[in-house]
Amino acid sequence: MRALKNNELAQWKKENDYHLRSLSETAMYRYKQLISPKLSLRDYSAQIGEALAGVKAINKVIRLECQ
Repeated sequence: MRALKNNELAQWKKENDYHLRSLSETAMYRYKQLISPKLSLRDYSAQIGEALAGVKAINKVIRLECQ
């Protein structure tokens, strides 16, 4: 909050690696919008597989659109 008051927001973002947080939040938003807002399988190992399959599908679509 102090950074906002002193107009030092850009410096604060750099010091706290805010860009990495922003990238991860954007990735999660994209996943939830395209695949599903929640995982459907109950077992943790199965949830990992479900999430990885979703990420691979998103990556494949992105690669196809970039060609």
